[in-house]
Amino acid sequence: MSKKELDKNLRYFYAEARTRGDALYSRSSLLGLRNAIERYLNNPPFDRGISITKRTEFQSSNKLLQSMIKLNKRENNENTKHKPPIPAAYLQKLKSSNAIRGDSPWGLLRNVWLNISLYWCRRGREGQRQLTKQSFQFLFDDNGREYASMTHDEATKNHPGGIEDISSVEKEARMYSTSEDPLFDGLNCLKNYIQKLNPNCEAFFQYPKRAVKPEDDVWYENKPLGVNKLDGMMKEISKLASLSRIYTNHSVRATAITLWSDAQVPSRHIMAISDHRSEASLKSYNTRPSSEQLRACSDIFSGVMSGGPRQPNSPNAVTSSGNPLAVVNSTVVHSQNNTARQFVKYQPQALSSLFSNCQVNNIQVFMGHDSAGFH
Repeated sequence: MSKKELDKNLRYFYAEARTRGDALYSRSSLLGLRNAIERYLNNPPFDRGISITKRTEFQSSNKLLQSMIKLNKRENNENTKHKPPIPAAYLQKLKSSNAIRGDSPWGLLRNVWLNISLYWCRRGREGQRQLTKQSFQFLFDDNGREYASMTHDEATKNHPGGIEDISSVEKEARMYSTSEDPLFDGLNCLKNYIQKLNPNCEAFFQYPKRAVKPEDDVWYENKPLGVNKLDGMMKEISKLASLSRIYTNHSVRATAITLWSDAQVPSRHIMAISDHRSEASLKSYNTRPSSEQLRACSDIFSGVMSGGPRQPNSPNAVTSSGNPLAVVNSTVVHSQNNTARQFVKYQPQALSSLFSNCQVNNIQVFMGHDSAGFH
């Protein structure tokens, strides 16, 4: 088949491709299908060595693909939904429930699962059945603070191994003690969990015994926890903690990346733990405003409608980068005809996302002269 014929057939394929329910494919699915076709043609036995995504010979089919994606958007059929992060308020709410309380076999297991997924930014249920009692170690840093880390690199989606694989450093993530209630503290629960595991079972996640006493040495069966149970762990925690929304395992990963991003942790540091290969792949996590930031945006309009301008006070104000905007002080300047114009002094951290490698101090922002002479 010539490139011209292939381009023609791709046009027909993109126009007629439908799901089993006779619905249009989403943007990500259509692009995935195009990439899969290209890989198929370029691998043995065909070895065509062509690029249907960039070459001008396939401009016609790519234009049609673009049109199909736009049509899908206009008809509200775009079904790509990113897993939402868990709000900080819900993470706090977990402590008021028994869902992750470490004084019972199930509560201790859920606590350990949640903290491992959060601190090591784990992807869904990936690799959880491969974890063992030797997967974690307890060390002390230069200041004498104890922390937990992983003992080995895992094979993951982005780091499957092989000649061209790039070494991963995600195992170097650390979990320190939070100095809170030991029944909720992640480090303390992890140490206690390992002590309570069944010595005859090598799997890290083991099925809890039905009846145990706090003083019992072993709380878990000689039986690994099944993959389906692990896959629904966050859904179960959401229900037990009476959260208003049911979250998935991947929401925990989204939570970790979002919290790091909002705290302005450099992307390269996030990638070292999250296992992402490029900064572009983090955009779906760190470009979405949090619930607090969305509420702050709404409150600004509500404040104006109710009779007065709302000052962008932290933490309710949001910068364009999604970070809280802290206000030092605000002053009103009057022009000759008493029309008010406002300027605000911003704290240095408000601009840190713009000048990450600079030190900014005591900046004042003034309104310039307009055509009417106002300030």
